[in-house]
Amino acid sequence: MTAVDVALLEDLRQMARIRAFETRVARQFREGNIPGFVHVSIGQEAVARGVCSVLEEDDYITTTHRGHGHCIAKGADPVAMMAELFGRATGTCHGKGGSMHIADPHFGILGANGIVGAGLPIAVGAGLAARRAGRGAVAVAFAGEGSVSGGSFHEALTLAVLWQAPVVFAIENKPVLRVHPQR
Repeated sequence: MTAVDVALLEDLRQMARIRAFETRVARQFREGNIPGFVHVSIGQEAVARGVCSVLEEDDYITTTHRGHGHCIAKGADPVAMMAELFGRATGTCHGKGGSMHIADPHFGILGANGIVGAGLPIAVGAGLAARRAGRGAVAVAFAGEGSVSGGSFHEALTLAVLWQAPVVFAIENKPVLRVHPQR
């Protein structure tokens, strides 16, 4: 196997890991085992893997209400994430964030947000802080295509340019075929 083959195989493994996690989350939610609400990222695995595969440990991400895949791709522990969704103290936020606010600061995952586009300015702040600290880190703001018509999108892009903040804006289209975790 060539180095390219090994890298592609790892990409496929990570995407399969994300899909397996999301499939299980959807099933557990349908069965009424997960409190609150969840939005899965089935169909968006490649974006999460593609973007996060080039990030370093010190880099940051902000994510959306469909952020499980981004978190796994950045390095969060799926077992701790599942514990978070079930509201357990062993979760990434000690069971207090749930699906809509999942985060793991140990991996630079600043959190998911149920407000459209809310992670964009947070990522700009993280990028600015990294630049001022001289660490060479970057921030990635994952957002859905619906966020581009909002003020936070335009503000975040403008401030990132003005402040020369190292931020990547990863805007994802919703998949055509979506699996909704319905009860």
